[in-house]
Amino acid sequence: MPRAKYIVRRVKAFLILALAALAIYQTSQLWFVNLANRSLFLYISARLPAAASDGYRAFVRPMRLIYGAGDGRFDIRYSGLMDMPPRSYFDTVLTELFVRGTLESRSETDYERILSRPVLVFEYAFQMPGSVFPRGFDQRSGGFLTTRDIETFNSVAIWPPYGDDDCLRVFFIDNDETWEFSIDSATDERFSLHIPPVSADLPHHVSAVLEGYTDLPPSVFVARVGELGQFASYPVIVTNPYLNHIGETLILTIRNQVAHFFDNPVTIDSRVAADGVFTFSNIHTTMRYFETAVLEYISFRPRRQNVASSFMGDFAAALDFIEADDNVVNELFLAGYEVRRSDHVFWFGYIIGNHPLLMPDGWVVSSPDDILSAPIEVIVDQGRVVYYRRLAYNFNLDYNDHEWVTLEFDNLQGVGNEDITNLRLGYYMRSARYLRLEWWATD
Repeated sequence: MPRAKYIVRRVKAFLILALAALAIYQTSQLWFVNLANRSLFLYISARLPAAASDGYRAFVRPMRLIYGAGDGRFDIRYSGLMDMPPRSYFDTVLTELFVRGTLESRSETDYERILSRPVLVFEYAFQMPGSVFPRGFDQRSGGFLTTRDIETFNSVAIWPPYGDDDCLRVFFIDNDETWEFSIDSATDERFSLHIPPVSADLPHHVSAVLEGYTDLPPSVFVARVGELGQFASYPVIVTNPYLNHIGETLILTIRNQVAHFFDNPVTIDSRVAADGVFTFSNIHTTMRYFETAVLEYISFRPRRQNVASSFMGDFAAALDFIEADDNVVNELFLAGYEVRRSDHVFWFGYIIGNHPLLMPDGWVVSSPDDILSAPIEVIVDQGRVVYYRRLAYNFNLDYNDHEWVTLEFDNLQGVGNEDITNLRLGYYMRSARYLRLEWWATD
């Protein structure tokens, strides 16, 4: 009898294993259609893309690229930097630098020397942390820079091999201090780069230090209209997707535009407050649309326990969240960030054409004390966006119309003085109806 019971248990165990195997096989057929032609690891990889890696690459995207052929004229690009050939060159050079670069010197920043020959300058809108930067170039840590006392910097300049100098030079510039590296590139064709001269006839930029602007910081570039004496400024078309086709603010129109922020749109409760704020909410999420054309998202989901917070993981989560917002159409750049305990705050700027949207005074949201300091603000906690606020407007240029403007900067009256720390040319936004290309000086 015991022998019979043993056999029955073995048969049952075998049948259970067989049924489990069949269930796994059938489930895999539903997922993959043909298991022989699929890989479980490839499937997992596709479902969980390496967001952190993408985040690093986007994080080290500069705010702007400045380049010149060594003749004193420079071009400045804000748009399309992720796809331009200089970005690929930038990636190649920095990746190699972190493998075999040699520190040549640490000295006071000499912009006159750095800009005196063919050069690429990749400039950031904030102090880039040296501990993070190398990880955007396939490095496991930021040790290459931090062990050389480079804690932060705000721009990277590259000298491609030129003339009799076969060494490629890379400068990490932190305002008044510069670290200069070299890479022996005599036999490496990857480092060969021809920087075309910028035409003197067309609009271009000149260096404040090379032109002798003693009232401006040496890092500033000044626009010139060129020998033709003309600079075309195109009108900015401002649209608001949260208004209906005749420009009215309707609760149904806004609700349709914010429904994708909710995991179950059926549960949305919609209402309009006495102060004109449109509110859409459920148990986990609240969306508000202010009459000042600002959209606000707040998540009330409880904090996740025992989840490690990663700076770059949070940045990637912020990018993913913005990417999921179909009404964000302008190109972005990271304008700044801040660490608040376990939260990471990121501010993003907009690009219109080839110029930044300037908001030096911020944008009033609900009161004079409630200011949106950049077009987009995102707060991320443990990989989850808990707060998101942005301008509702989209911006495009009307290339069918233009006005000729003068952007020469020979007269510093009323704009420039010894207190200026930076100077930007961009679309200055005073209101939704007033956007024009202007100088913006900061002190």
